[in-house]
Amino acid sequence: MITNLFQVTDIDETIVNDILAYAGRLSRRGFVVNTLGNIAVRAAHRCDQEYGVSYTKHMGISLEEMSRDNVVVTDIRDGNLLFGNSKPSIGHTMNRTIFRFRPDINAVIHAHVNDLIAWFSVSGETTLKYISADTALILSKPVHVLAPNINVETDATMLEEFVGQTNCVIMPNHGVTTFGRDLSEAYHRMTSLVAEVQRIVQAVFIARLTDKTINWISDEEVEQMYSCLLYT
Repeated sequence: MITNLFQVTDIDETIVNDILAYAGRLSRRGFVVNTLGNIAVRAAHRCDQEYGVSYTKHMGISLEEMSRDNVVVTDIRDGNLLFGNSKPSIGHTMNRTIFRFRPDINAVIHAHVNDLIAWFSVSGETTLKYISADTALILSKPVHVLAPNINVETDATMLEEFVGQTNCVIMPNHGVTTFGRDLSEAYHRMTSLVAEVQRIVQAVFIARLTDKTINWISDEEVEQMYSCLLYT
């Protein structure tokens, strides 16, 4: 369906190609396990000069299997389908909500990453401590870990409470969402977060095996990295 406000000629091929490229990168890293993860990219458009439109994939297709024909466009304000024949999954409401409350954000990635689900569902951690001296710099804000029973894909209304204070949202029994000023930044926040959790799991294992203490990055150092103007 194409409305009279959005035409085939409005399609930004650069955005379409970027979504396909990053879908491939996420898949090659093993972050894609079914049809439920997604990528959303905001673009300016005359149909809504305040929020713009969102490019994403429709429901029922995996990021690792998608092609150009699986890219759809919705408005951000109400989620109306502007281009394509199938709507995105229910999780797209979360993407649109992030875009509405974060005008600085233009890309969202949601994935079901094994390492993150395993660590946060077992550890019960409600914050993320760091052992790497650069991850907080890339994330630029604290990671927000939700309670296991909270799913902001099905109920995005609660995002308003905290979305301005984070760039990464973790649902312990579900997955992780990262966002950035562009798709590259959202992707690097995803890969940096996953790598940090992998390091932590290895460090915990080695510490218990050797009876050593983990050298965590101090809260002061973390806050300094969050405040670095290069990434804010």
